[in-house]
Amino acid sequence: MKRTLLIASFLFLSTGLSMEFPPNTSKAETPLLVQKPADTTLPSIPSQSLDIQMVNSGAEPRQQLNLKPDLGIKQMTTMAVKMEMGTSTPDKSMNVTKVPTMILTIETKATKIDTNGDIHYEFSYTKADIAGDTPNLPPATLDAMRNSVKKLVGLKGSLIMDSRGHHKGGDLILPAGADNNFKQIAQQMSKSLGQMSAPLPAEAVGKGAKWRISSPTNASGIELNQITNYELIGLQDGVMTLSISMEQQAKPQKLTSPQLPAGSNVTLKSFASQGKGEVIMRLDKLIPIRSVVSMNSNSEMSVKLAGTPEELTLKTQTLIEMTLDSK
Repeated sequence: MKRTLLIASFLFLSTGLSMEFPPNTSKAETPLLVQKPADTTLPSIPSQSLDIQMVNSGAEPRQQLNLKPDLGIKQMTTMAVKMEMGTSTPDKSMNVTKVPTMILTIETKATKIDTNGDIHYEFSYTKADIAGDTPNLPPATLDAMRNSVKKLVGLKGSLIMDSRGHHKGGDLILPAGADNNFKQIAQQMSKSLGQMSAPLPAEAVGKGAKWRISSPTNASGIELNQITNYELIGLQDGVMTLSISMEQQAKPQKLTSPQLPAGSNVTLKSFASQGKGEVIMRLDKLIPIRSVVSMNSNSEMSVKLAGTPEELTLKTQTLIEMTLDSK
């Protein structure tokens, strides 16, 4: 069970959340999460390096797509993250677990518009909770997860993106008492926030236009390559609808994380992920007004926890669905 929770911790980090579970009171075990003292370095959000490859420019009439929000514009965004996870070992068949839906409320505000079109905006997490959609989980586990999620309230920062949705970096302000584990989670969450807007091509495009972005990325310590395909399926009155498909692949690699007890070793043997979704954006807004994206991942890891002699091979299947609505 403890090893399963370890993998759950890794997977939740991929969506920007770390689960904390109450200790097993029946026997002493190496704790799943190791709290480390927070350093005083102000965390920053790295800029994106994107290479957009046009597949076709779509039908006439064509136009350049540029984000042009008004100065001071605010949006209130509700993000819901649903997840199902299955794990198996050589002596145990796949057991699928539904994880409580994480629900976040994020407020954004445009604070500065540069002459070159760069958009500066602030964000803050105002609400965070889990839904009561997993009645089979023990109440103590649900309470621990809810307490972990609520730590995101008060996380805030600033981001800069150009008029085509390419993010140029930013800064984070952590809530009081945040440790290094939370710092990693906060950086992952803010990175996800910075990726909500679909990067737009420089070329003029029309309905049916397709473009592709291939880029290396890091998801919770996993170095992988991601290919994302976009298709413009609707554009009217400054509102565009994009169809999205994506693939992720990772080579075998050692994994490190402050979530792991010291002396533990996790090796990723294989990882592959596929996803699809739809995004609706208004060109005069900061954040999409509607987005639904689902990802299906398969991975294999070898795990050796500190203080245990054996090495265990774990196979995981994960389904994640993220829904976003903005006003």
